[in-house]
Amino acid sequence: AAVTLSSAFGVARIEPYGGVVSSWRPAGGEEVFAMAKPYDSCKKGVQIHGGLPLCWPWFINEGPKGARIHGITRYLDWKVSESSPNRAVLELDCTAQSRELWPYAFHAELVYELGEQSLAVTFSVTNADSRAFRCTEGFHPYFRVGDTWRCSVDGVDGLHYCRKAEPEFGESRRWQGVFSGSEFAPGGKGGVVFSGTNLCHRLTDPVLGRTIDIRYTGSVKSLIWNSGADFAPFGGSDDPGFGRRFICVEGGTAYRDRAYLLEPGAKHTLKIELQCRRLFVNPSENISR
Repeated sequence: AAVTLSSAFGVARIEPYGGVVSSWRPAGGEEVFAMAKPYDSCKKGVQIHGGLPLCWPWFINEGPKGARIHGITRYLDWKVSESSPNRAVLELDCTAQSRELWPYAFHAELVYELGEQSLAVTFSVTNADSRAFRCTEGFHPYFRVGDTWRCSVDGVDGLHYCRKAEPEFGESRRWQGVFSGSEFAPGGKGGVVFSGTNLCHRLTDPVLGRTIDIRYTGSVKSLIWNSGADFAPFGGSDDPGFGRRFICVEGGTAYRDRAYLLEPGAKHTLKIELQCRRLFVNPSENISR
């Protein structure tokens, strides 16, 4: 059964299968996350597109040959070890099922915390094996927006970057200005991978009239991604216009070029902190960073 955090700060729904945050509504605000399909209609073993899922111990298709995309944690049942109105803790230990997907012993933990217009999720993993292993990870939030093409993401100016469609260029270039959602419109160049430690971004949505600050701790890359208007190649959606209603601002180690070595007994942590604010119309009321 889903875990619900509910207090004066808002309401969040956490799914033990995969540890996914499938919904978050700050007090007095609208839904923050987009779901391609309602979570309850998703079948176990099928990748979930939406909410705030975790990718570990690999990102995209960088796992062993024949492995599923984005690691193993989103395809396993997590145990709820703590639950209160503003905080929940889920834990995951290796099992016979996980060893079929990843041949190492580990202990993982997800801590969810509601605050005033904020949600923080902390992922930590400890190597419980006698062998060291290399892995990567990332949070993969799907933020609900009014119109993808009219949104913008800042916090990227001056960062080294690589376009997803142009990996041959590496990260020798530096981005200038903000990232515009128009990059995902026809004729745009699509998603971008940025390099930088503990990155902080602001997603501005003029249609829904809000900003979302996205702060990562323990990250070395960020990825801004959208499917394009047609979401069918990614499994489809109950909403034919879903591709125009979300932006992913992902963070972590992500790709294997930044994989970290976890020695036996060692622990690694990645944290995402989200803060929603009303988008002020009066320029004199702009929020300072």
